Amino acid sequence: MTMRFSRLISSCFLGACALLTGATQAHADRPWQDAPVPARFISDHPLSSPVEGALTALPSGTLYSLDSHGTPQRIDLVDGQLYPLSGLPPLTTLTANNQGLWGITTGSSAELLSFAPSSGTIASRFPLKSVSHSGSRFSALQVTDQHAYLVDDPNPAFVVIDLDKKQPRRLLEGSPSLSSHSPLRRDGKEVTTADGTPRSGGNVRFMVMDRSRQWLFYQTPTGPLYRLATALVTDPSVSPIEQLEGMANWRRTPSLGGLAISANDTLYMVDIDHGDLLAFGADRIPLRLLHDPRLTHTRDIALLPRSSRASARIAVLLEENDPSSAQKSSHIAEIGLP
Repeated sequence: MTMRFSRLISSCFLGACALLTGATQAHADRPWQDAPVPARFISDHPLSSPVEGALTALPSGTLYSLDSHGTPQRIDLVDGQLYPLSGLPPLTTLTANNQGLWGITTGSSAELLSFAPSSGTIASRFPLKSVSHSGSRFSALQVTDQHAYLVDDPNPAFVVIDLDKKQPRRLLEGSPSLSSHSPLRRDGKEVTTADGTPRSGGNVRFMVMDRSRQWLFYQTPTGPLYRLATALVTDPSVSPIEQLEGMANWRRTPSLGGLAISANDTLYMVDIDHGDLLAFGADRIPLRLLHDPRLTHTRDIALLPRSSRASARIAVLLEENDPSSAQKSSHIAEIGLP
């Protein structure tokens, strides 16, 4: 009986994957076109020390990232100084919402943490051991008032946590939409290891949520972009097959270095293969807002509130190698959006 049920699930899974593939082949994405009004570089802020590829902003616009040890760092754009939130365990990813900062710890006893942006004081903990596998590392995170949405990178799966009940569930194990299937490209070339093996950039790294909190948009660094209704993963009565059928291939993308979404549900992304800032709104018109070779060095992006210099802004975390010292340097490029 167990074997027959497993075969049925496998058959349904493959059938759903075939439907996703067929939808991809049947849908021709419109090419990217130059925007009528382009974006523009406003300023560049060198940072006092390197940070890793995680960038998030509080509603106030205060930026945070992680250093190489997984320690959250507050970024001061005035002087480029980093201010660590000491006392926290190493984190794999970081996000912000109107409640503060959230991060996921490393290791076999991983936890989702909520902590204060000013002091790093932990407000709440949500254990993930029951939904972690050997080698699990959570690479993408979004949090609302009721739920947290995580993605396991090495063992591709969604994890959804009911924050009130502190109940995590592991879903969509091994779905093709959660894995990378093509080589990562940067600055016109495939990214390879020292022995020439192509690199994919990992599995799902980027995930954002629309303003209504009804839709998740997620993708690997090499795409494509997928959309999934949050109701499909928060309602325990929804079947795995219904969840699979709800994963919509939303848009093919080039290799990306960052993904963000605005209050009007416009998706912003950075094409690190060609050095383009792209926008894809609810009207599904694909726009190229800016071309600049510096954007091929993008590691992550975050939206910023309006300022005296622009009504809408985006912060771009750039990482470059210093040939003279073989050391990495990080800086934040501030871009004004049209």
